[in-house]
Amino acid sequence: MFAIVLFSSVYFVMTDQYRRGLDVELSGLGAPSTGDPELRVLSNVAWAIRRSFLWIVLFSFSGAVLAYLLTYAADKKYTSSAKVMIETRVQTETEFTPQVSGLPLSLTSLESELELLRSTDLIENVVDRLDLTSDPEFSGEETGFSLSPVALLRGAIKGALSLVGVGNDTGSAGDGTQSEAELLRETTIENLLKSSSIEQIGETSAVYQIQVTAKSPHKAANVANSLASEYLTVLTKMKRDDLLQSQEWLATRIGQIREDLNKLSSDLEAHSIETPYTPDEYATIKAQRIKAEKRAKLATDELIVIEDDIAAIKNLRSNGKDKEAVALAMQLGVLPQGSSVQSDLQSDLEALDAAQAAAEQKIEVLNGQLAGLSLRIDTLREQQVQQVQHDSITKRIENEILVAEEIYRDFVSQLGRRTEQGNYLDAGAHIIETARVSVDHSDPKRSQVAIVALFFVFFAGMCWTVLRELVQNRLRTTFEYESTTGTKLTAIVPEIKDEPPFESFFTNDGKFDPQLSHFGRKLLASSDIGLRTLRNDASPTSPQAAEFFSKNLDGKSGQRISDEACIIYSGASALPDEGKTSSLLLIGSGCAQAGYRTLIIDCDTVTSTYRDLSQLSVEALKKAVNEPQSMQDFIVGTPQDGLDILPLIGARDDEVRTKAVEDFFCSPAFLNLLYSLSDSYEVILLDTPPLLKSVESAYLSQISQRVILFARWNSTDRNSVLQAMRELENAGVRPSALVATRVDMKHVKHYADPILR
Repeated sequence: MFAIVLFSSVYFVMTDQYRRGLDVELSGLGAPSTGDPELRVLSNVAWAIRRSFLWIVLFSFSGAVLAYLLTYAADKKYTSSAKVMIETRVQTETEFTPQVSGLPLSLTSLESELELLRSTDLIENVVDRLDLTSDPEFSGEETGFSLSPVALLRGAIKGALSLVGVGNDTGSAGDGTQSEAELLRETTIENLLKSSSIEQIGETSAVYQIQVTAKSPHKAANVANSLASEYLTVLTKMKRDDLLQSQEWLATRIGQIREDLNKLSSDLEAHSIETPYTPDEYATIKAQRIKAEKRAKLATDELIVIEDDIAAIKNLRSNGKDKEAVALAMQLGVLPQGSSVQSDLQSDLEALDAAQAAAEQKIEVLNGQLAGLSLRIDTLREQQVQQVQHDSITKRIENEILVAEEIYRDFVSQLGRRTEQGNYLDAGAHIIETARVSVDHSDPKRSQVAIVALFFVFFAGMCWTVLRELVQNRLRTTFEYESTTGTKLTAIVPEIKDEPPFESFFTNDGKFDPQLSHFGRKLLASSDIGLRTLRNDASPTSPQAAEFFSKNLDGKSGQRISDEACIIYSGASALPDEGKTSSLLLIGSGCAQAGYRTLIIDCDTVTSTYRDLSQLSVEALKKAVNEPQSMQDFIVGTPQDGLDILPLIGARDDEVRTKAVEDFFCSPAFLNLLYSLSDSYEVILLDTPPLLKSVESAYLSQISQRVILFARWNSTDRNSVLQAMRELENAGVRPSALVATRVDMKHVKHYADPILR
């Protein structure tokens, strides 16, 4: 989670950095970022974690200790567990109903049993058996303190709902909503489900562990044992219900079979009465059919022989072979053997014709006999078929009666055995370990809660540190100062916490802290300040200043500020309390120590520090319009030789005077005042109001030769500085120097900026 937050935030900042760089290029404000923005963001995040690591660790340990102490105030809960095993061994019961008391279980059946253990109906039965609806712990009426994250979240949600006025108002049962008793029952069931845990031990074992957590160890053990017993009861009830259902089916089937037997017996008796023939008659019919079939076969054979002989003789005679026909007839026995010797051919042919006529007559007789025999055989066969059909129907009815009687006897015996077996059914599962009263409480676990709190606070602190670093806009490093303003960071002014620099200057004979004096000299030596180089220039560096000072009130052009070329500096800041006044006082003190007569003019109408020194009135301002030299009477000296202050801002509540001072700054009289003062001073410092709080600041920056922008370290917002830079850009002025003020020298080293160290 921490990594996701970090990289998503880094991506957001990278995108925002690109957008800002593009805005800088298009608007001309500031300078585009240099280097790799992604690495710079990651570096800032790493340094932020490094700066806050000790605090994060301290808060983490504090959170762990606090969580550990809170466990003593939290409700103690005890956990008891019972174990149930499903019977998987296959055993055949031979004494009663043939069945198996155990079956090889698959993963699907194991999951099914687990869901049965977790079913709401089973929990509901335990709630009714133990009357848990009257127990405040499970009915939700008891209040307590728990360190469980789920309980804490639930309590927070409930409290938020109660604050916004969302309640759990329920109506009566008559209004179509749940009654109060039903809601109490459902709440108890839900709480018992949350307090219980049913898990399978192993991946393929048939052993389940039932755990129950309650405030009382006896109650936890009692509920766990009740859940296990109720599971066995449910299994037995399911088997008993199946047994009763099978008994009802057996009883119904026995009645149906009994009715079928009665009907079959009646059909058998009725069919026996309708028998066509007795066994003797059937035997006679069978014998007659066999005899008729034999006679028909003999007649058929004889008919075939006669027809073949006559056909052969006719064939020879049709071919003109009468002699051969006579010889064949004698050979076949149609004519006597001796007739051909004593008679001639003609007489033989006549005898052959007579023999043929007799043979044809015999054929007709045989055909008649065959027709009668065929009719007789068909009649006898039909009689036999009738008898066979009758016998088959009789046999079928008898077989059906035998089968029905066997089924009837088996069903009756099963019904009797199942009736005896009903009270001795096995649940198919066993309690292999009953729940015992726990000695030590299971919740809260002090060491575990402390460790969780330690890591939670640690990662929360890390996330907070990273997010705060990614979304912060304060100026802290040289890169941030310069990329925001587009101006080189000239110097820094450290923060002196023990001795405020402004008050100490007037109470310590015009001396600053040695560390401040050191950094003040470094600031004056900077080329951006240009204290020495600017004095040698022929004209002011600011175009606006050159235009303003190119003429005086009389309209004479070409006049310089003074023969010694007085230098006018303007101190600007985006917001109040940026350390601008103290820094200008430090610069003025440094200039005075270097031998330059220096004057600080208080122009800050918003947060003036020299209000108490000002004696200027509205009448004096009006007089200064015509006589700028009169303002020199209000100059206040300081403990530092060569450094004076002209406080122009009066009391904060004097709005009339403040308005007159603002008008004076924008009038030519103020320019004349600068003309007159430039003869007496070599350095003039204008302490201007904040750029975002007053419009006079940009005007005062225009008439200055050097503009020094002050930004407080680790406090000034980047957007405020950008707006201040836009104000200066609109006035046609760019800062000559950028100073980081009120820098904490002890903590600046933790920001990976070697220039600020």
